[in-house]
Amino acid sequence: MDYLTPARLLTTELNWEDLVLPKSVKNDIDEILMWLKLEKNIKEDAHLNKWLKPGYRALFYGPSGTGKTLTASLIGKSVNKPVYKIDLSMVFSKYIGETEKKLAEVFDQAENNKWILFFDEADALFGKRTKAPSPNDRHANKEIAYILQRIEDFSGLTIIASNLKSHIDEAFSRRFQLLVPFKMPNKEERYMLWKRIFSKEYSLDEEFIRQSSENYELTGGALINVLRRALLHSQQDSKPKISEEAVIYAIRKEFEKERK
Repeated sequence: MDYLTPARLLTTELNWEDLVLPKSVKNDIDEILMWLKLEKNIKEDAHLNKWLKPGYRALFYGPSGTGKTLTASLIGKSVNKPVYKIDLSMVFSKYIGETEKKLAEVFDQAENNKWILFFDEADALFGKRTKAPSPNDRHANKEIAYILQRIEDFSGLTIIASNLKSHIDEAFSRRFQLLVPFKMPNKEERYMLWKRIFSKEYSLDEEFIRQSSENYELTGGALINVLRRALLHSQQDSKPKISEEAVIYAIRKEFEKERK
């Protein structure tokens, strides 16, 4: 897509081994991957086509940094399909009066090129739905109705991401085949994240890693921010090395950013 469109290609150098998810979420992801594997057979089966709507729709919900975007990227990587991300909050604010036109271009290209669509910041979508009678609200409702209809008609995989499940009403939930919760990592999951992100080459003490994973409730996304800042504030030499003091400083700055 060119720079004038609301979609951008998602890519990642990471693999499934780098992602820490509960078994229940892994099972949900396996279901999505199975649909992608069987997609062609389903579309060619006359009986299934009679009963099943086209496409597969999954809702990923949970706090920022818990792996929703990375999971979408890895799904595409697993099946060798491009994943295009559409930031809905940006669509509504940037393409005023052109929302339907811009999204029509995205959906048409997605159908023709077998893309996976990943709608991020979907809270903007839920927040704009209203029964208020003002002209602005009627226009917003019209845009929302258009987006929802295109999502339902799309024959490929659509993933929608939301930070808060409480924003999603029952009628909206019924549009999805799967609702996948991305929760804050527990103590054991945090330890696994620390071990993956702060690998052996950084020479952090094992006990420091264990204590940090127990004491600081951070998501994988937040830990990546900690890694970046800690690197910038550590002594530099020929080998990548991070000091414990720099890590603690980076954690404090991350909590300040999140106002914790």
